[in-house]
Amino acid sequence: MKTAVETLEPVKVKLSVEVEPKRVKQALDHAARELAKQVTIPGFRPGKAPRRLLEQRLGEGVVTQQAMDNVLSDYYAEALQAEELEPVAQPEVEVDSFDETDGCVFTATLEVRPSFDPPDHTGIAVTHPDWEVDEQDVDGQLEQLRERFAEVDEVERPAEHGDLITIDLDVEVEGQTLDSSAVQDALYEIGSGGVTPKLDEEAIGKQAGDTFSYTDTLPEDYPKHGGAEATFHVTVKDVREKTLPELDDDFATTASGFDTLDELKDDVRRSLLARSIEQARHQLRGQILEAYVARVDVPLPPAMIEEEVQQRVAQLDQQAEQYGLSREQVLEAQGMTAEQFEETTRQQAEQGVKAQLVLDALARELGIDLDPSDLDAEITRHAQQHGMPPEQIAQVIQEQGSLPALVGDILRRKTIDAIVDAADIDGAPSDEVLVDVGLKADPQAEEADDEASGIVVPGQDDDAGGDPSKLIVPGRD
Repeated sequence: MKTAVETLEPVKVKLSVEVEPKRVKQALDHAARELAKQVTIPGFRPGKAPRRLLEQRLGEGVVTQQAMDNVLSDYYAEALQAEELEPVAQPEVEVDSFDETDGCVFTATLEVRPSFDPPDHTGIAVTHPDWEVDEQDVDGQLEQLRERFAEVDEVERPAEHGDLITIDLDVEVEGQTLDSSAVQDALYEIGSGGVTPKLDEEAIGKQAGDTFSYTDTLPEDYPKHGGAEATFHVTVKDVREKTLPELDDDFATTASGFDTLDELKDDVRRSLLARSIEQARHQLRGQILEAYVARVDVPLPPAMIEEEVQQRVAQLDQQAEQYGLSREQVLEAQGMTAEQFEETTRQQAEQGVKAQLVLDALARELGIDLDPSDLDAEITRHAQQHGMPPEQIAQVIQEQGSLPALVGDILRRKTIDAIVDAADIDGAPSDEVLVDVGLKADPQAEEADDEASGIVVPGQDDDAGGDPSKLIVPGRD
């Protein structure tokens, strides 16, 4: 086989291929034998009719087409490997000849991954996003906890801000009652803004048995009638007063099992801090990745961008179907026009494709590879996310043929880890803070566990002297 490559554009090439006549003859003979099994020719057993007779009966083009269908993709794959090309979409193929005289001569025009050297990934300077938690955050969390343990008692008085009222509610738009919006015996907290802000104003001062109506604008994301003026008809069935428990040691014991309020506060503070640090870390990774990708200009294959765009459109359609809405209604609820969505989606697709290409190139340069435990951890993560057994997730991956994509995601994540580890980060939480909130293992505790288990790690024990033969494992003589 002879191959040659002509670069048409930075990510588009023409691959020329010539295959020897001998191989083409073999392909034609094999195709004829296959077709002979499907055709009855007097005087010959199935599959035994000679090729020349078969071509006379079916036409020479039928045998040629069968042979091309059998081997052309193999020739193409062999040529790609010979020229070390990475296509990103199906090629446009033109066959010039396919016979025993000239062999197979064809060209394939295809988009390929760009060839470039990834930039240096070290020394990216960035300030860590804010991760600290103040006392107001802790107090706010404690207030939410008090709300969960509040006592609610029915009262014989007009409703006040913060009270709960049981209501029946009907919504009327342009003289038509929206049956899907009617509610019965709904418990509503005055001041929550859960229906429309005006309900909070109208409900204050009302008592059990009162009925009232008011006009307000429906929220923009309201199904079908978002932004329309509506009339709300409300019946108050009862008024309930909410009493919050005292914030003391007894509450701490009841709400959490801690003996003191200070212990509860410390636990809340650590939980909030861990959550804040994880959110800041996620934001930090995005900032570092963006800074790294900006270090290089990469030509982007249009096919990859289009595929990414279509995936995002499919996600939007799936979201719309889930809520029983059209694509336009979902976009309207998000405050976007179709044109704005298309522009934003294409920009995001371009950024995503560029990041993928740059990370893949860096992964190859750094020699980042996949460990079996990485795949197990990723499957477990997906299983937890979807509430499914890991075995079922693994089966879905196999059935959908999505393992290569999953492996690519893992390698890119590990590559981002390498970039983050090599970055110059200012204002990051200390190791002591990370250990305290449970985001980093305590090295002293691990060392104590090793000593308790009887394991002597080579190089950490004077007697062992780093000699693997002196590794002591419990249960072995």
